[in-house]
Amino acid sequence: MERHKERLLPEAVVLDKYLNSYNRCKNRKRALERRKYNLEQEFYSPLHSPVIDGMPKGSGGQNVGCAGLSYELDEINTRIDEKIQELRKEYVKITDILEFLNDGSTERAILEYKYIDGLSWKGICDQEHLSKTPATQYWRKGLYLLLEFAKVQELVREYEKEIDGVLHT
Repeated sequence: MERHKERLLPEAVVLDKYLNSYNRCKNRKRALERRKYNLEQEFYSPLHSPVIDGMPKGSGGQNVGCAGLSYELDEINTRIDEKIQELRKEYVKITDILEFLNDGSTERAILEYKYIDGLSWKGICDQEHLSKTPATQYWRKGLYLLLEFAKVQELVREYEKEIDGVLHT
């Protein structure tokens, strides 16, 4: 039986999730950067004069104004800096694993495109000049090649425990 043509086994699914951690981290960082941009737009937008239409206005909440915005910007900047540090650590973890594969192999190239560069299957296929079926077969084969290494197997077991611990809390 050729495993790289079949549905992924559970340990390969866990490895896939583990390897996706770098992309998840990049997405969280991008979300923070979008929030920062939106806050900066709000912070630096011109002040508007109050509406004087004679209608009474309720005190429906406290407005912290510019001080609150600068505090939020500082908080987001701190979180972005933390995400950058987390990204660096995740990058090292993922590349350490992918280095188990031969440097010039198609499997390694596809896994790097998927897990480091965050390319879609179309992007991967364009880069490797493959259709989707062979590309996914190389991807599966790469996962199974990685699972042959004891260090990767141990990482998968630890990550599976970590996932189970999060799901059960």
